[in-house]
Amino acid sequence: MKPPRLSGGSRRRGRVDFRVDSRVDFWKANASGKAVWVVAALLGLSGASAGVFGQTGDAVEREKVLFDCDIGSDIDDAYAMALLLASPEIELVGITVGHARTGDRAPLALRMLRETGLDHIPVHVGRQTPLVTLRDGKPHDQFAEAPYNRQFHWARGFDELEPREQPAAEFIVGTLAARPGEITLLTVGPVTNVGDALELDPDVLRNAKRVVSMYGSIRSGYNGGEAQREWNVLADAASSKIFDGAVQAGGADVVYIPLDVTDHVRLDADRRLHLHMRGTPLTDAVTSLYSLWRNEERDQTTPRLFDAVAVGYLLWPDLFGLEHGRVTVDEQSMTLFEPGAEPSSAVALEIDDAKFIQRMVDRLLEQNLSR
Repeated sequence: MKPPRLSGGSRRRGRVDFRVDSRVDFWKANASGKAVWVVAALLGLSGASAGVFGQTGDAVEREKVLFDCDIGSDIDDAYAMALLLASPEIELVGITVGHARTGDRAPLALRMLRETGLDHIPVHVGRQTPLVTLRDGKPHDQFAEAPYNRQFHWARGFDELEPREQPAAEFIVGTLAARPGEITLLTVGPVTNVGDALELDPDVLRNAKRVVSMYGSIRSGYNGGEAQREWNVLADAASSKIFDGAVQAGGADVVYIPLDVTDHVRLDADRRLHLHMRGTPLTDAVTSLYSLWRNEERDQTTPRLFDAVAVGYLLWPDLFGLEHGRVTVDEQSMTLFEPGAEPSSAVALEIDDAKFIQRMVDRLLEQNLSR
C-alpha cells in the first residue's frame, strides 16, 4: 500500500520519510489458463453456493478466503475487494477491517456487499488505532491522529447493513480454528488485526491454509527505487513485530506480495473509463471511491493496484515468479530476505503485470453482481 499524505513529515516520490527517528447470472472462471463460462442461474445455483466448473465439467472447490483490509485509505483496497467479489473461484468467508478509523472503514465494505447482493458475508471491525504505531506500541508523536479520508463519505450514514458484534481478532481466531488448514488468510493492510489475533492464539497462522500478505519491500521500493520501509509494515510496527515473531516460529505457510510486484502495477485512464461506463453496482462502487480518492490525492491520478495484486496471486499464480527463503523485519521496519534460509516463506518478486491488469479488468467488466 502507498503511504498516505501526512502533515508533519514528507513524502517524496510516494515515500513517507519520517524524519523523527456471488449472486450472478453468469460468471467467467479461469481453468487451466482457458476461460469457461459458468451459467449458474441455469444450473440452479446461488452465488453463495455455486461451484466453479473446469473444462471437463467437474466441480472445482472454491478457495475459502478471510480478507483483512484497511479499505478507505488508498484506493487499492476497493479494487482488491471488488476483484474478490467478482471471482467465482473465491468463497469469501468474512471481511475484517483494521487500522486507524476502523469504524469508518466498515461501512465501505458493508455498502459494497449490500449493493452487490452479497450481504451474507460478515464484516468484523478491529480496534481503532493511531495512524502510526511504533514498535513499543506507543503512538508516533507526529502521526498519532488518523485523518477522516474522503472515501469514507461514500458510506457515511449507511445503515442498511451492520457489522457483526464479534471483534475482528476474535473472528479470525475462531474462524481459522474451526476449519484448520482450509482457509486462506489474505492481509492487505497494516497487520493490526493479525497481531491482535496472535495475542489471543499464537497458533492462528498455523491454522490457516496459507497466509498471503501484501507486505514489505525486498529489492525495490516505491516508484522503483531502492527497498524501503513499506507502509503496511511501518504503520503498525508493534503488530508487525508480533506477526514477524509468529512467522519466525515456523509452521505457517506464508506468501509475501511486496512492493517489488505491486507498486508498478497501475490502472490506466482507458481501463478506468471502461469500468466507469460498465455501470454495474460493483463497477459504480469502485468508480465512486476512485473519484473521492482522486479528489483527495490531487498529485495521484493513476491507481497503484498493490492490494489487488495480492488477490491476483490467489486467482492467477501463473503470473508470478516466486523465490523462497527467510523473511524478517528489523528494528527500522525494513523487510529483509535471506534466500534459501529457514523458516522458509515464498516471496513474489516477478509479475506479468500486463496480463494481470487485463484479467482483472475483464473480471470486473464481465460480472453482473446486483441486489
